[in-house]
Amino acid sequence: MKRDVYSDEVKSVCERIAASLRSLRINEMNEKQNVMAKRIGASRDTYIRMEKGDPSVKIGYWIEAARITQTLDQWKNLFEQDEDLFADFEGKKKGRQRVRS
Repeated sequence: MKRDVYSDEVKSVCERIAASLRSLRINEMNEKQNVMAKRIGASRDTYIRMEKGDPSVKIGYWIEAARITQTLDQWKNLFEQDEDLFADFEGKKKGRQRVRS
């Protein structure tokens, strides 16, 4: 028996993303599941799992689906940081002056 490793919160988020994907496919793109599956490079069974919100589907399929549905910018912003940590480090490093006696 396969152990369920995903939290209820993760499952809920995946189900919401799946509902959006399904809605975009039907209402905006007017495509069948097998056509969308082929466009993202997945099998029809994998695509059906995506529309059911299966969190074990490879993220590459989700990102390809986002590209096709023109929602990729939302995905790009998920892990983007507001500040450049390296620039901050360099600034602190340059701000230090060695004192010579």
